[in-house]
Amino acid sequence: MIPVDADAAPPSADPPPAPASSQDPRSTDPREPPRTSRREAALIAASVTAVVAIAISLAFDPERAGASGMLAAVGAPYVVLGAATVMWLRRRGELRAALRPLSGDLARGALVAAVLYGVAMAVQMAIAPRGSPREAWLLRLYLQLGDPSADARVFVGAAVFVVAALEELVWRGLVMRALEGPLGQGAAWLLSSALFAVAHLPTLFLLGDPVAGPNPLLVAAGFGCSIVWGRVVHRTGRLPPALFAHAFFSWAIVSFPIWRP
Repeated sequence: MIPVDADAAPPSADPPPAPASSQDPRSTDPREPPRTSRREAALIAASVTAVVAIAISLAFDPERAGASGMLAAVGAPYVVLGAATVMWLRRRGELRAALRPLSGDLARGALVAAVLYGVAMAVQMAIAPRGSPREAWLLRLYLQLGDPSADARVFVGAAVFVVAALEELVWRGLVMRALEGPLGQGAAWLLSSALFAVAHLPTLFLLGDPVAGPNPLLVAAGFGCSIVWGRVVHRTGRLPPALFAHAFFSWAIVSFPIWRP
């Protein structure tokens, strides 16, 4: 017979600890950079920039000024790129976290858009005041968009709202997020903003004026606004507030022009 120690503690009945989850928290936390390789990130960034630059070249061709084909030329590629972004985020397990709506997103987006609209008005008065040669830059931009007093303007504004939301989805949801893997959050933020501006470089010449020269408005606005929208994404960890900010700002610029003839 084997002696039994009466004072010995009974064997533990607790089950062995469960193995730690192998799921990387970065796959669901939108605040963490996605694990993209340098090659994949470069391919995504270069492809999106090239496609958008071509679309911008077609959309802002002076022959399309005021025509419905102008918005279609830039909107159609963004529909495709937006769908690709959704599939990319879903494949990585980040879609729900990145696009999760919360109460107050609409108000935050509208507030950011209002601030940017005020800045745009101040910049317009500073660099392209009425009567100056640089006023032609604004003239060319709004002529491209069409008559601001036309009855169909409400539909143009709605189309711009949708295209702007798709822009934000693609540039912050795909390009910036992909670049965060190899570059880190800060560098990806700046580089994606710069690439958004680069994609608008064709407007330097397409919207230029013989007297005022190349038109820098969309390039400068693209970079400056992207800095703000990217920061909104980093602060909230989600895309919806920035989507609304971008969409409301672009809609306001079209529906409530900062310049009129």
